[in-house]
Amino acid sequence: MIADLFLAAALAAAAPKAPAVTAKAFLKAAATATPACKAKSAGDELVEVLLFSPEGAECPVAKVGDDVVLLRELASTLEARHLSRPARARTPGSPPAMDVRPEVDRLVTARLFVQEAREIQLDQQAELKDDLERMRGATLRDMVQRIPARKAKADPKLVEKAYREAVREWKLASVLVDKEEDAKTLAAALKGGAEFEGLAKKLKADKTGRGDAKSQWVPRKKMLPELLEALRDAKKGDLVGPLKVGAGWVILRVDGIRYPNDPAARATAREQALLVAQREAIRAFYLDLVKRHAVVDEALLKSLDFEAGGEKGFGELAKDERPLARIEGEKPITVGDLTHELGKKFFHGIAAPIADKKVNTQKDLAFEKLLGTRLLDREARLRKLAETTDYRLETGAYERALLFGAFVETVIKPDVKVQEAEAVAFYDKNKAKFTSPEMYKLDGFAFEKASDAEAALAKLKDGTDFAWLRNTATGQVPVEKRTLQFDGSTVSAGSLAPELARSLAGSRAGDYRLYGAGDTEFYVLKVLEQTPPATQPYADVREAIGKKVFGEKMDKAIADYAAKLRKAQRVEVLLVRVTP
Repeated sequence: MIADLFLAAALAAAAPKAPAVTAKAFLKAAATATPACKAKSAGDELVEVLLFSPEGAECPVAKVGDDVVLLRELASTLEARHLSRPARARTPGSPPAMDVRPEVDRLVTARLFVQEAREIQLDQQAELKDDLERMRGATLRDMVQRIPARKAKADPKLVEKAYREAVREWKLASVLVDKEEDAKTLAAALKGGAEFEGLAKKLKADKTGRGDAKSQWVPRKKMLPELLEALRDAKKGDLVGPLKVGAGWVILRVDGIRYPNDPAARATAREQALLVAQREAIRAFYLDLVKRHAVVDEALLKSLDFEAGGEKGFGELAKDERPLARIEGEKPITVGDLTHELGKKFFHGIAAPIADKKVNTQKDLAFEKLLGTRLLDREARLRKLAETTDYRLETGAYERALLFGAFVETVIKPDVKVQEAEAVAFYDKNKAKFTSPEMYKLDGFAFEKASDAEAALAKLKDGTDFAWLRNTATGQVPVEKRTLQFDGSTVSAGSLAPELARSLAGSRAGDYRLYGAGDTEFYVLKVLEQTPPATQPYADVREAIGKKVFGEKMDKAIADYAAKLRKAQRVEVLLVRVTP
C-alpha cells in the first residue's frame, strides 16, 4: 500500500528523461562569477552553455537585486510550456535564435513579486507556512523513494508482453447477421464443419447477413472493445462469436495473428514495465525500513474495532496512548494517532461512516500511511536530504510560487474590476468568437471501392430509398470494421475531419454527400439535419466574457506593477540569446 500512498511524485522524478535538446544559451561573461556555472568561453564578452544540461544549470540568466534566476529555472519553464517560437531576426549565416524573452521576463516578475511579498510579510501567514511545511515533508519523502526507484530495471519479459499486447493485429473474416437466432444457427453450422465463405455468400444472397468473409488485417486501435475482449485469447483458426455489435451479431474467424514492428509502442511498453519495477522496488524498500527500524504490535492493530462503540467509542480511542508501532529514535505511533488519521478520511463526521461500516475497512491503509510517513521522514533526516541542492531548488520554487500567488491575490487582484460596459464592448468587438458552429445530424455507410460509393450516391440522387440501399448494396465495409460510425447523432462541423467538413459544406437536410476516409473506406452520407451558425446572445456569454476581460486586465495589472518595481529595483538580464 505504501506505493499507492506516496510514490506518484517519486516515480515521475525517477522516470527516464527525454534526451536533452541541444539548444545553446549565450550569457554575459558575468555569469561565470558563479562557481557552479561550468561554461566555456564564446568570446571576450559571452559564455556558451547547453540550455538543458546539468553543467550549465547553475548559470544565472538574470539578477533581481541580490536574487539570482538560474538557467535551470528557465529550462524547466521552457520544457513545461513546450516552447516553439518563430526565429528572431538574425544576420546571414548565423544560427536562428529562439525568443525566450517572455519567459525570462516572467521569471524576473515572479522574483520581484516574491521580494515584495516578503517585504510586507506575506510569508508569515499561518496558512502559507503550513502549506509550505507540508510540501517540504512531501518533497523529502519523494526524494527518499526516488533512491530505490532509480535503481529499478524493466523486466524484459514484461516489456515484450506489453509490447505484443499493444501492437497485435488479427487477420479476420467476418459475417454480420441481424438476428441472434440466425447468428446461433450460423455458429453451429460452422462448428459442424460448414464452409465459412459459402455460408457468408448464402446469407448475403438471402439478405439475412452482410459481409463476404474476406480476410483482412485489423489493428488493435480499430477494434471495437467487445471484439477486442473476445479475441484476447483467440488463436489462429478459432471461431469467435456470435457477438452483439451495434444492431446485429457478428461471427469472426481468426486467420492469422501478427506483431508489427513499432518502436514507439516498444518504448511505451518499456516505460510501463519500468513503472511496475519501480513500484516493486519502493515497496521492498519500505518493507525493509519496517523490518529494520519498526516494531509493530500486530495483535493490538488487529484487535482494534473503530465501529464497535459508535461515535463515543471512536472518541475514546482518539485518547488511547497505547503504542501500535515503536520506531527507533522516534515517538511511537499510538492508537490515538491512528484514530485521528482515520478521522481525516471522513470530512463530514464519523457517525455515518461507522453506521455504514466504512471505518474499519480503512484501518490498515491509514496505519500504513502513518508508519510510512514516519519511516520515510526518518530516512530523509539520516540521509540529510534537506541539505541537498535538489531539495533546496524544489522547495524554493514552490515557496516562490506560493508567495507570488499570495502577492497577486492580496495586492493586485482587489483593484481589478470589470465594468459592464467593458464586457459589452468586448462582445461587440469579438462577436465572431461567440458564434455557435454549424451542426449536422448524419447517417451513412461505407464502401470498399470509390466506384461503388459513387454508384450508390447516383442511385440515391435518382430516388432510391436510403435504408433499402444500405441493406442491399454490395461492396460495403463491414459495420464492425468501419473507422467512422454515423448513427444520427448531432456533431459540430468543427469536430469533423477537415476533408469531411469540406465535403459537407453548403449541404442542407436531405442532401447526400460522398466522403473518402483513406484508400479503403468511401462513405455515402445523408444529411438528416443541418443547423447554420448562430451568434450567441450577450446574456448567454456574459459570464465567460467577464472572466476573459478580467484575465486580460489582471495580466495588464501584473505587467504594470512589475514595470513599477523594475524601476525601483536593480534588474540585470544576463541571457543574450538562445539558439537551437
